Amino acid sequence: MKVIIDTNILINAMNDDLSYTWKIVDLVLSGEIKAVASHKILNENKLIIQRNIVRESDRSRLEKFMVQVQVVPVHKRLKIIKDDPEDDKFIECADETSADYIISSDRHLLDLEKYKNTQILHPKDFWFKYSGQQSKNDGWKEIFKNILID
Repeated sequence: MKVIIDTNILINAMNDDLSYTWKIVDLVLSGEIKAVASHKILNENKLIIQRNIVRESDRSRLEKFMVQVQVVPVHKRLKIIKDDPEDDKFIECADETSADYIISSDRHLLDLEKYKNTQILHPKDFWFKYSGQQSKNDGWKEIFKNILID
């Protein structure tokens, strides 16, 4: 499974060692999933780590993550995300690599939902899909669906 991880996932991971975002980073570190990124994405990630990560343990973990990421050249420029063209770099990378998922908290990407065969998911949604678990909220949705249909 090939994923593209938005920079905001790395930032969000700093908030909680048990978060879905850290779990996803750990999947990459363990080799269970393969992360890919363009040079542009990787440079942004490195800049964010350099500027915003102060705990040495977090910095070390994310530097190990960066080593695991497969860097791919992107040859095509796309204009897909009109409200935030800077996010096009994730779509360009997906187009180049045929990634299975873009994992992001960015609403501009999430609103797109899919680009070709690449699904765009929030970290929590990706985690539940990957792990085969059902979100706690999904159970309630199913119950209310049956009630509201009648």
